Formats: sequence, C-alpha cells, structure tokens
Amino acid sequence: MNGPASFSRSGTLLIAAGSSSASQGGVALTSASLVLATLQQHAPGVTIEAAVPNVAAGSFTVYLSQAAPAATTLAWFVVN
Repeated sequence: MNGPASFSRSGTLLIAAGSSSASQGGVALTSASLVLATLQQHAPGVTIEAAVPNVAAGSFTVYLSQAAPAATTLAWFVVN
C-alpha cells in the first residue's frame, strides 16, 4: 500500500469543554473488539483513562482523567 489508508471503524470524537467523557455510536463491535483512542490536542493534566465498548449498543465511551478544559478532539480506531 502506498499513501493514506482509510478504515471503516475509525474516526474522531469531540469531547465538549467541561466534560470528562464522550460516546460514539454506530460502530460495528464484537466481544473481541479493542477500541484505541488518543487525544489530538495537548491538554495538560488530561489523559484518557479508558475506551469502553458496548457491543450490544454498537457504541463505545471514552473517559478522561478530568474534565476537558476546552473542546478536545480524540482519534479512535477499532481492531478485531
């Protein structure tokens, strides 16, 4: 493969200022799915604690260590 790759189970998610979690729906998940997430901006003291899949709902929720001081984008990717 040459150049950028595109994946059907990846994207970005906006966490609103003052929130410490956000959910993404409409994602095909199985019990073997792993949700990976990383912040796309520097937010001192804010880290991702967990990305928790909900297979039955076809969604996942990302939890931060504290409320985002400003609107913050994270990138996500599902494998398996």
